Order: sequence, then C-alpha cells, then structure tokens
Amino acid sequence: MVLAALLGAGGAGLLALRAARPVGQELEMSPTLAAVLAEVRPGWGPPGADLALLLFTDFNCGACRRAHPAMMAAAAADGGVAIHGFDWPIFGDDSRAAARGALAADAQGLYRPVHEALMRGGRADGAAAETALVAAGGSAERLRETLASDGARIDGVLARNAFHAFSLGLGGTPGHVIGRLLLRGAASEREFRRAFDRARALKG
Repeated sequence: MVLAALLGAGGAGLLALRAARPVGQELEMSPTLAAVLAEVRPGWGPPGADLALLLFTDFNCGACRRAHPAMMAAAAADGGVAIHGFDWPIFGDDSRAAARGALAADAQGLYRPVHEALMRGGRADGAAAETALVAAGGSAERLRETLASDGARIDGVLARNAFHAFSLGLGGTPGHVIGRLLLRGAASEREFRRAFDRARALKG
C-alpha cells in the first residue's frame, strides 16, 4: 500500500514536471527560418489568423496521422491558426505520388479535403489522392492534366520542402513550425494548445 502510494505520487510528480516543461524548441530568426516562413504553400485557416503552422508531413506516416486530429482540434479551439501544408514524402514512391496529387488538387481549390482524406487512413498513393479529389467534387481529368502540365513546378515544391525540413534539423515527420517554435512528433491536443501560446509569446 505504502509502495503503491509512493509510486503513484512519483508518477503524478513526473506528469506535473512534464506539464511544466516548455513545449517545443525555440528557433532563432535566422535567414534559414525566414526563408521557410516566406514560402507560400496551400492550406487553410480563418481570415485574419495571427499564427501560421507550417506542417511538414507524409501521408503514409503513422505519427502524422495520430497527430492530425489533435492538431485540427487545437487549431479549431484556438480560432487564430492558419495551417500550411509543406508536404514532405519520405516513405517512398506512394507517398510522393500522394503528395503530388494533393498539391495538384490545389489548382481546383481542393487541397484541404484531399489532405484530410489521405490523413484518415488507408494506403496513400496517387490513386487515393484522385479518389479523394473526386469525392470532394473535383475533376480527375483536370487533376491528371495539372500533373502533366505543372508537374515540374510541383516536384520543385517538394524538393524545396525537403530542403527546408533538413535545414530546420527535422529528422522525420511530422514537424510543426509555429512561428519561431518547432514542435516535433505526434503531439497531443494539449501540447498543440501550449505550443500556440508559446509561439505567440515568442512573437513579443
């Protein structure tokens, strides 16, 4: 009984210490970070959002899929966060095809529904991206035309996303750049909310 109580108290103490620990890694406003923040990527968020979240993700990444609903819930509760997709396919050819499809869907204004559908589960590949686009009311024929005519630009975007990820020191997905704060891994909704608060504090 006494041992159990001590272990329980110790566990509670560890949780309290974790909760008190600053969330995320503060980034210096360097030319590297400035270059990342200056990039324009497809995304979504409320008009007049005062905080941008740059989402480095792979559609076949399990940790990315676990973090996604927590991120979305925290952003919705906050009301001032815009999310920008820095698709970073690191899990092979299927992931790359899915990312290309999501970026091409932006030409039809359907990046967000394709992104969210690919995050919900199942193998993400080019066919899954096309299926998600059609389900959202888009044209598969136009998607293929965009991939053919705009493929070089899309590949360039993916290459720059990878460059930025490495320049920021990301070793994998997911990575969340929130202002001057870097939050790695499958964060919880509470951690995202704390990250938003800290990112705003770093803005001064």
